[in-house]
Amino acid sequence: MKQKSIERTFVLVKILQDIGSAWTFSTYVLFLVGAQLSLFQVNMLNLIYMSTTTILDPFTGNLGDRIGQKKVYLFGLFFWGTGMLVYGSSGWFWIFALAEGTAAIGHALMSEALESWLRNHTNEATTHRALSNSDYLKKLATIPTAILGGFVGAKYGLHVPWILAGITSFLALGIAAWQLRKFPEKAETAESEPTDLNLWTIAKNAWKEPVLRRSFIAVALITSTFQPFNMFWSVIFKEASGSSEWLGFLWMGIALAAALGSFLAKRWKITPKGLALIIASIGVPMLLPLFAGNWVLFILVPFLVHEIGRSTWAPVLFSYTNRRIDSRVRTSVNSLRSSAGTFGAAVGLLVSGILTNWLSPITVWGISATMLLFVALWIRKWNHD
Repeated sequence: MKQKSIERTFVLVKILQDIGSAWTFSTYVLFLVGAQLSLFQVNMLNLIYMSTTTILDPFTGNLGDRIGQKKVYLFGLFFWGTGMLVYGSSGWFWIFALAEGTAAIGHALMSEALESWLRNHTNEATTHRALSNSDYLKKLATIPTAILGGFVGAKYGLHVPWILAGITSFLALGIAAWQLRKFPEKAETAESEPTDLNLWTIAKNAWKEPVLRRSFIAVALITSTFQPFNMFWSVIFKEASGSSEWLGFLWMGIALAAALGSFLAKRWKITPKGLALIIASIGVPMLLPLFAGNWVLFILVPFLVHEIGRSTWAPVLFSYTNRRIDSRVRTSVNSLRSSAGTFGAAVGLLVSGILTNWLSPITVWGISATMLLFVALWIRKWNHD
């Protein structure tokens, strides 16, 4: 199969996947707060999601190497869509918890599956370009859906975007299955000799590789610091402005900034120094809101700037680390790295949720930003292996 055709299909499927989720982007936390949950409870729901994903991710990745990444990915879309529908069916904490768990199964199945399949069927340059292009285009594609989700939620109830997200995800599943059917599961150039697919063996070998070991630690640290940014932005901007109706339009700014970051990733140097610069560009802007008071503009501009770096770092790290991964165990190793990220996210959710009992969300942002600067300094010292 031609690499260009595989690349186009990958980009299309990833765009459809994100459109299915975008209905709730601007109203997620507001929906839960409106159901009388505290910010700590909101973080605990996300903690359930991250913890479940952390546990399952390595096993679903290993399953992808055994039975095929396409199959695992499509099952993931099914569970994801189901989780969205469950979320919109009730206003009770434990139903929300069930929805988070179901969506987490879907995320674990999808995580790194299609990316690893793409890398096995193409080269590094094609994969890096496809990752950047898909991130860039899907951010733009989610803008109208996120804005509509904000309007629909405000007019008909904040549970309605979840129902729409579920329906759209199932439509994406059907289209993805139809488009992917023409491509093989295994690459024609795949190695023929037997490979030990025992997950514990794969994990031990990956940990022995310095580049992979450092990437696991870095992903855990980075994603832990992102959680206050993810969870508190809608609350912070609502309190600073006194209104929530404009948050759908704010998502447009977030998506455009993220799209710019994904576009830049195509041209970014795939080196530790290049990665360190990206991480620093996320942390520095998020220190500035500490000095903004309630002046919305002084919070908004740095927040949008930090989104640029957040969409740049993941494709760069993926390309850098996948140089050291055997194609026969690629999904397993990538899922181990993804699991390290969700573990970090779970820790970040727990810690930031506890900190909101004593500190303002803006202050917690500042703590996370400071941590990112230390991570950037550490990454800069990595050897360019």
